[in-house]
Amino acid sequence: MIRVFLDNGLVVIAHQMPVDVSAIYMFYNVGAKNEYPGIYGGSHLVEHMLFRRIEGLGKSVDELVEGVGGYFNGFTNYDYTAYVEVLPLEFTELGLEIESRRMVGAVFDPEEFELERKIVLSEFDMDENDADFRLMYRASMIAWDTHPYRYAVIGLRRDLSRVSRDELFRYYRRYYNARNAVLVVAGGLPESKVVEMARKYFGKLEGDGETGSVEAWDENVPGRVRVEMKAPPNESPRLLYAIKVPGVHDIEGFRKVVLFDFVVSGDRAFTYGLTAREPMAVPRSSRLYRLVEEGLGNAVYSYYEPTYMNNLYYVIVYGVKDPDKAAARIEELIMERPSDEELRFARERILARLSFSMDAPSKLAQLYGLSQLFTGDPSAMARAIEESTKLGGDDYVEFVNKSISPPIMIIYR
Repeated sequence: MIRVFLDNGLVVIAHQMPVDVSAIYMFYNVGAKNEYPGIYGGSHLVEHMLFRRIEGLGKSVDELVEGVGGYFNGFTNYDYTAYVEVLPLEFTELGLEIESRRMVGAVFDPEEFELERKIVLSEFDMDENDADFRLMYRASMIAWDTHPYRYAVIGLRRDLSRVSRDELFRYYRRYYNARNAVLVVAGGLPESKVVEMARKYFGKLEGDGETGSVEAWDENVPGRVRVEMKAPPNESPRLLYAIKVPGVHDIEGFRKVVLFDFVVSGDRAFTYGLTAREPMAVPRSSRLYRLVEEGLGNAVYSYYEPTYMNNLYYVIVYGVKDPDKAAARIEELIMERPSDEELRFARERILARLSFSMDAPSKLAQLYGLSQLFTGDPSAMARAIEESTKLGGDDYVEFVNKSISPPIMIIYR
């Protein structure tokens, strides 16, 4: 792997692998964390617009990529927006051309803008109809007052309904620039060739505009919180249990979160390729599955995703019989010192998942890009994940005692 900084500020990361494809990721350091009243959800809407008409491209992105047998996608997060093309090796240059045009040439046609607004609003409605989304959203509203993670990435309906095309076009111009971006290409091309192509397609672009970097900060959870929400008759009762854990800005804290996660939840994918990450059904080998074995619920899921700043770690117990008893049991399971056997199993799973995250171009490119954005080092996250296996029982106990916030419990019945 090599990393090169172009004169305009673009970070280029290249990694050659023995494959006949190229995975091209363009990360922008802009997401929900950069939004403000009036445009909450705007980063995601901008992402949608960048799959519409782009100056300099004779066809749409989907026609260009699918026309050569490739795959494309994009996704928006609290901290970043990313675009990806996975292409046959001989069409790598097409992906770089698409991303260079996308950086400066999005048109934001007014009719297309209104169409994408409707699409995003329909996605908003789907989220609102999902009970787990509503519970996690309620927890985030409790966890923060003014922090940018307070609102979901999908945003607020009132802002999505009212924000103008011109406002979001200015937002695009503000943050979509070379010095606020990371280009990662992993695949069969020699690294020197990738850098040569990157200079060709991006070297002459201006580095004007702003970066989306923010200083990491947090707001404390206001002590132990217990809330009840009314569930419709057709939905099963459930308990959401949320605690705040360190973000990747605290790389040592992240290292400990990894061990904690694999002890408590038993498994986790570090990268997810081209699809959205969803709550994970914990395996039977995990501590949390004891809740099912002990009859406290019918199923247990957990949700955790590395973010730049501290964020919530969710446990959801479905078909919960006694929510308070289940919450107390979750706390016992979290606080329990891991046995040597648990540590051995967690370490094996961590290393297996890390290997899985580095064995395909798309997953490896994502890991490099996120790590560069979050830490300034494309290898830092992989290194921290690997080093988490060196932690022991004392480290685990110290972490849960010192670093985990008071819980937020939402009872849905």
